[in-house]
Amino acid sequence: MDYVLHILVMVCLYSILATSFNLLIGFAGLFALSQAAFYAFGAYATAILSVKLGLAFPLPLTAAILFTAAVGILVALPAIRISGDYLVIVTLALQVIALAVIVNWHGLTGGPDGIRGVAPLHFLGLPLDTPRRFLPVAALAAAAGFLIAWRLAHSPFGRALRAMRENEAGAEAVGKNLLYMKVVVFAFSAGLAAVAGSLYAHYFTYVGADGFTIEQTIYILAMVILGGTGNLWGSVAGAAILVVLPDALQFIHLPVEIADKSRLVIYGVLLMAVLRFRPQGLLAAAAAGGTRGALTPLAVTQGGAGLLDPIAPGEATLSGAKLARAFGGIRAVADLSIALTSGRITGLIGPNGAGKTTAFNLLTGFLAPDEGEVTLRGRPINGLKAHRIVGAGVARSFQDLRLFARMSVLENVLVALPRQSGDRIGQVFFRPFRVAREERANIARAMSVLAFVHLDGKAGETADSLSYAEEKLLSIARLLATGAEVLLFDEPLSGLDPTTLTEILPILRELARSGRTVCIIEHNLDVIKELCDEVCFLDEGRILAIGTPERLMTDPELATRYFK
Repeated sequence: MDYVLHILVMVCLYSILATSFNLLIGFAGLFALSQAAFYAFGAYATAILSVKLGLAFPLPLTAAILFTAAVGILVALPAIRISGDYLVIVTLALQVIALAVIVNWHGLTGGPDGIRGVAPLHFLGLPLDTPRRFLPVAALAAAAGFLIAWRLAHSPFGRALRAMRENEAGAEAVGKNLLYMKVVVFAFSAGLAAVAGSLYAHYFTYVGADGFTIEQTIYILAMVILGGTGNLWGSVAGAAILVVLPDALQFIHLPVEIADKSRLVIYGVLLMAVLRFRPQGLLAAAAAGGTRGALTPLAVTQGGAGLLDPIAPGEATLSGAKLARAFGGIRAVADLSIALTSGRITGLIGPNGAGKTTAFNLLTGFLAPDEGEVTLRGRPINGLKAHRIVGAGVARSFQDLRLFARMSVLENVLVALPRQSGDRIGQVFFRPFRVAREERANIARAMSVLAFVHLDGKAGETADSLSYAEEKLLSIARLLATGAEVLLFDEPLSGLDPTTLTEILPILRELARSGRTVCIIEHNLDVIKELCDEVCFLDEGRILAIGTPERLMTDPELATRYFK
């Protein structure tokens, strides 16, 4: 019986590890290979403080969590600039370095011999030194870790994490602070892994380097993939299966000479069968997390009235003065000056490679100008991060849309709403009722935005199930949801048929009538002529002419440049 209880203890410990790893991989899309290192930090910090300093529970556990979370934050800092294979290399290096330190720092870690004599946990004077006594503690810790991860993942902050997973530039373009999100999720993932490590040290009363190798990280990763990335219940299921299955196979009676190898083959075949027929894992991630049952638009009026707060038209809002940007020897933008006015639609036209998208990137903080200044209502915004510029009131779309494909249409809009208290981790855990009330109001507002662009009927569908025209409408809705007064659209109408154009053009006009400052890049000159109040003609990174669409389109020199 103790053997079965021991297996259940290990299921609990690995459930914590798999759940914490899923926060990084499944929800944040950060493929890191350092989970066994975090596990080791928790175990060794507990062992050192308990054995060498004589500290009693819960001080070693608390210190282990704080130390490991701090290491997670340090790992998150380079993650703001690197991703994919580079992040794998950085975190794999942490794993290798941690193991090397553990093996070679004899005075602190005991070297290859490890640290023995870690005090077992006690409850009411009773030592929890058997699987039967330790199992309730392990189960309680696993439940607490799951609830913490669940609260984090199914909050507005968790929704922002999934948006970052889908497209980092898209998440930043709706005002999300990527550095803050990466720091928080790494800290929580590392801290939860440290809990498992600390319990491991108390349970076995010994820690050694052989329990925290890169194979452990791969083992935990297999649990996440088997159970399903982006699904916390899947992490628990994956941990249970991979811990229990090898021991369960021991009950299959085979000839002694082939027993071990045969069980390994059976184990491998079963895992391959699951991954072959359920590549998304046993429990796939839910598409519309947290918004079911709330897909009815509230207080939506005809034409979006009440949705667009009026802004006084005719005021200069966003300006760029003498902007320049070079890429190596190529000057994409040179001496560009532009002023956008509220209540007007300004078009940017010019041949391919003229610098139109680069100009957008400079105005919105996605690129820093080599020279010149960008101002918003007279205040310089040079040097501000892109997400801060969105918060200040300037938002942009992308030519390739960058929607959050595996999130619902409603979530694509919800994540863009500004000033959500649920984006701050302290509010998520310490003011949950306020976050819940605000979430209901945000769902109503997001539905109003979708109704404004005639997508409220698609709210529960995933973005990747939309038609191309509907994707264009969703990109407009997401931009509108930011609440920005300056809206920059990069080819919002390209590739659309005339019928769809007649649906979208009134939406853009309504934005301008509300006092918004609208600027669009567009190659369809008929659309420019029908929609824009003013047009700027760019070529070779400079504005060559500004005027009405009619005047610029009849200029023979500009026509020659445009169609050259």
